[in-house]
Amino acid sequence: MELWIPITLAAALAQTSRSAIQRHMKGPLGDYGASAIRFIYAVPFAWIWLVVVLSWFDQSFPKLSLEFAVWGTIGGFTQILFTVFLVRLFSYKNFLVGIAFSKTEVLLVAIVEAVFFSAAISVQFGTAILLGIIAVLLLSLSTNKFSWMELRLSLRSASTMLGLLSATALAASVISFRIAIDSIPEPDFLVRASVSAAIVVVGQALGVISYLFIFRRAELRAALVLWRPGIATGLFGAIASAGWFTGFALHRAAPVRAVGQAELLFALLFTVLVFRQKLTRIEIIGVLLLVGSIVLVIFN
Repeated sequence: MELWIPITLAAALAQTSRSAIQRHMKGPLGDYGASAIRFIYAVPFAWIWLVVVLSWFDQSFPKLSLEFAVWGTIGGFTQILFTVFLVRLFSYKNFLVGIAFSKTEVLLVAIVEAVFFSAAISVQFGTAILLGIIAVLLLSLSTNKFSWMELRLSLRSASTMLGLLSATALAASVISFRIAIDSIPEPDFLVRASVSAAIVVVGQALGVISYLFIFRRAELRAALVLWRPGIATGLFGAIASAGWFTGFALHRAAPVRAVGQAELLFALLFTVLVFRQKLTRIEIIGVLLLVGSIVLVIFN
């Protein structure tokens, strides 16, 4: 087995574990506190990883540009929005469906590339988008029965809106981070990505701390008092980021992203075994269609 495969699987598992902890901490921390711990406690791990990478490649800290600052700020802000939307979504949908909604980010990015960058739309790509739309429609349903009335009500529900907003915010952050990473004058992708992650997470941590201090001080106190799950969230987040960046550095992006869809399998296990949540047949069909759609887009 090639090295990038277990690294990518470890990244997917760590990412799912991080989201599971945040979902679990919704009660004691609230939606915003549970979202904030991802950024607050990720700072030391991101910088430890950066020191390791710079030492490994024998590189000094690269010079950053205004372009990096602009796109890094946009990416950091939209990633915070994504996290808040996802954590709030867990109040309406089970853990697996919440994660599945966020994975539609792949489809949104592909559509943006096709519309704004004149990417060719093949039959495979069109099929993928169609499957993705059907999957979202099925995942939006609140019951195990399909009807046009139920579908119309579900599409206007808070859970569907939060799911689509989370995917949109994640897609915006992915595109922005990619532009920010590419703006760094450093040939090695792993170095550029690690520098970007370390710099951005500091701004994100300061941003969420400031917001909580001004508007939700009780949630900030709870996030600092309950530091053990916070550290676990930061650690798993750092492992996930390091794993993704290493996988992209070792192999082509498409296969790495395809293997990374194992996150949905891990989310299924967490949903059933940890959170003891039941899945409907429609939800399972929707997730399977979404996986097929994403794989078609990745290998288009």
